[in-house]
Amino acid sequence: MSRASASLVALVAVAGAALTGCSSLEKPPPPPIQVRVTVESDPGHPLPGATILRENRELGVTSADGTVVVPLRGAEGDTVDLAVRCPATEYQSPQKPISVLLRRTSEQKVAEYRALCPPLFRNVVVAVRAENGPNLPVMYLGQMYARTDASGAAHFMVRVRPYEQFDVTLSTAEKGNEGLRPQNPAKAFVVKAQDEVMFFDQRFQVEKKPVVRGPSGPVRIP
Repeated sequence: MSRASASLVALVAVAGAALTGCSSLEKPPPPPIQVRVTVESDPGHPLPGATILRENRELGVTSADGTVVVPLRGAEGDTVDLAVRCPATEYQSPQKPISVLLRRTSEQKVAEYRALCPPLFRNVVVAVRAENGPNLPVMYLGQMYARTDASGAAHFMVRVRPYEQFDVTLSTAEKGNEGLRPQNPAKAFVVKAQDEVMFFDQRFQVEKKPVVRGPSGPVRIP
C-alpha cells in the first residue's frame, strides 16, 4: 500500500470514529406522554371494548373499568385528536374527537380524558294498572307482550331508541269483554335518553247487560 493510500484509510477511520462519537452524544428521544381515557355508556357506567384511535391507528381498547392508558408522541404543546370507536351494534360513538394537549409534568401525572358512548337502545318497563280490567292482553307492535292478572296489573320490558314514540294497547277484543268501556284503549309513550319505568293507568267502566223480562200482566192459560 502506498503512503497516499495509507493516509486516506487513516482519514476515513478518523472520520468514522468522529461520527460515532457524535452519535453517541445525541440525546435519546423523550418517552411518549401517557394519557388515560375513560369511556362510559352513561355517567357512572364504564364501557369496556371501546377503541381509541389516532389518525385511524389503534392505540388501545378500554378494559372492564372503561379505562385505557395510551402513549402519545409529539412536540411539547402540540394538540392531538383521539377518536373513540364504541361497539357499533349497541352504542353510539362520539362525533367529535378528544383534543389532547401534549404536556409533560414534573410529577409525571397521567392526564385524564373522558368520552361518552350512549346506548342506541333504552330499556323501558311498562307497568299496567287496569281497574276493572282483569285478564286483558297487553299489545305492543301488534303482539301480546303481557296479560293483566286478576287485579288488572301487568308489566313488560321493551327496547326502544331514545326519543322514539311507541304505543301500548289494552285489548278488549276477547269474548266476555264487550261490556268494558272504553274499548281497546291505547297510550303513547316517548322514550327519554335513559332507562326508565312508564305507567299505563286505565279505569274501565263495566256496562251492565240489560235484563230481559217476560211479558207483564196476567198470562192466558190455554
